[in-house]
Amino acid sequence: MISIAVFGSEGRMGRLLQEETGTSVLACYDSRPPGLDADTPLPDGVEVVIDFSLPSAWSDLDRLLERRKDVALVTGTTGIGPEGEELLRKWALVRPVFRSANMSLGVFVLGRLLAEAAQLLGDDFDLEIVEFHHRGKVDSPSGTAIRLFEIWRDSRNAAHMLNGRHGAAGPRTPDEIGMHSVRGGDVAGEHQLHLLGDGERLLLSHAATGRRTFALGALRAAQFIIGREPGIYGMEDLAVAGRAEQ
Repeated sequence: MISIAVFGSEGRMGRLLQEETGTSVLACYDSRPPGLDADTPLPDGVEVVIDFSLPSAWSDLDRLLERRKDVALVTGTTGIGPEGEELLRKWALVRPVFRSANMSLGVFVLGRLLAEAAQLLGDDFDLEIVEFHHRGKVDSPSGTAIRLFEIWRDSRNAAHMLNGRHGAAGPRTPDEIGMHSVRGGDVAGEHQLHLLGDGERLLLSHAATGRRTFALGALRAAQFIIGREPGIYGMEDLAVAGRAEQ
């Protein structure tokens, strides 16, 4: 059993983490009004902070972590931008930081399959990404969809993202990746990768049947990250460690 603090405790994922058994939640924090006091401490005994919040809350998270450099961090917050990336690098200088836009092992495997497909299919196939999420999701495209785009882009060495199409968009360019975001209902998360060639097409997809998948993934990441050397870790590291233990 590990001892955690939940940051973003009033969000969907924060509440799920508190409901899961087998883990000791020593503290919960949320930056919603009136926000965190600058002197808010992490209690003794906390081994890892699990963060599912918003980029706008990271100034509060930074203050929370500043006094406890011995505490690890797991974050699933997306849409953080350059300032958020700089904070991640700062935190990782003194603590292990696990960051992933999606805490699902299945989504990690989807990315690996996409990278393999990009190598095998060459330039003869086009990629269109369609992602579905609940009506309350703030960022668009999803962090997972952006990561999938990056995997294809890096495999091709050149590509640009086109968010949707309308009007006289013209023919599709060879280095174009279409990105389409669908919002509605209570969809936990679904990502479809349409690989379109001449005379044939492939569909790779992943659908989460509930958010509990992501909560359990975050707890696995927390167990993995505690005691590691300072630095930034991700799903690749967790998957490799899991194979080594088998």
